[in-house]
Amino acid sequence: MLITDGPPVEVTREGARRLLAAIADGRLPFRLANYVADCIIMSDDFDFADDAVRDAVHFVEDDSRPPTHDETIEALTKLG
Repeated sequence: MLITDGPPVEVTREGARRLLAAIADGRLPFRLANYVADCIIMSDDFDFADDAVRDAVHFVEDDSRPPTHDETIEALTKLG
């Protein structure tokens, strides 16, 4: 995957919810979600709608260990 420079994009609560839900449901392997989150954080072209969205993306970007299902659900509920 290559994320190039482009117009600014806002990461919304709905987008963050969909990312976390895909991990929780097993539709998206954590390693792939982690890579996407890392690309979002490293790019200057993405802005976060609010702090909860930023925290959710950083949760997925943390590759110190894959989160448990319960931790992913908890992160999802923090988005409201």
